[in-house]
Amino acid sequence: NFGASTDVGFGFKYETDGGFGIATNVVDKTADTATGLFADGTSKWDTQVAYTTDRWHVSATLSDAQNWTSQAYNATTMGKQAAEDSTGYALRAYWMPEESGTAVPEISVGYDAKSLEGVTTTGNTTEANSYMVGLTWKDIFQGDDKIGFAVTQPLKVNSVVGGGAFNEVDPILWELYYSWKQNDSMSITPAIFGGTDVWEDGDDTFGAVLTTAFKF
Repeated sequence: NFGASTDVGFGFKYETDGGFGIATNVVDKTADTATGLFADGTSKWDTQVAYTTDRWHVSATLSDAQNWTSQAYNATTMGKQAAEDSTGYALRAYWMPEESGTAVPEISVGYDAKSLEGVTTTGNTTEANSYMVGLTWKDIFQGDDKIGFAVTQPLKVNSVVGGGAFNEVDPILWELYYSWKQNDSMSITPAIFGGTDVWEDGDDTFGAVLTTAFKF
């Protein structure tokens, strides 16, 4: 829901030795034009509170967008509908076992919610959400190898202006990969991926990819 931006802005970050951290950042799309910083209200303010230990992490992020319309990734057509203003929330958590090389994986989970404000056209999106789960097994067949599996529901609508039924797909995307070091300079990662209701007409997809990385 939040994404990245290289627009003009400012922010700060504070961390304690005990694992607590807070970061906040605001950017303005038109700050480098004649209108100046925050002159026309096209801005985005993200704030995250997090707690991290050696084996687990949790965080919560609040995003306040004014006249900010970018949401073109990991979202359905209705889920990425533009609005003048929106408020987003993101929850993240991570946990890893004490030892690798066992059947117990590292676990990552996330949940996003977005509320579009100022929407008045009947049938247009007012609320949308998404989630993800990732599992990683390390050192299973040899040292430094990884097996990874991830599944996500892209941002999709769950409420529209006027209420009632709405025409929305039910998308799920997933990926499964295995990565190992062939030697000190080369790693190989074959993967398969797929999804259901990926396109507007509800079509499914499936594919495979092989990645080889060289490090010198």
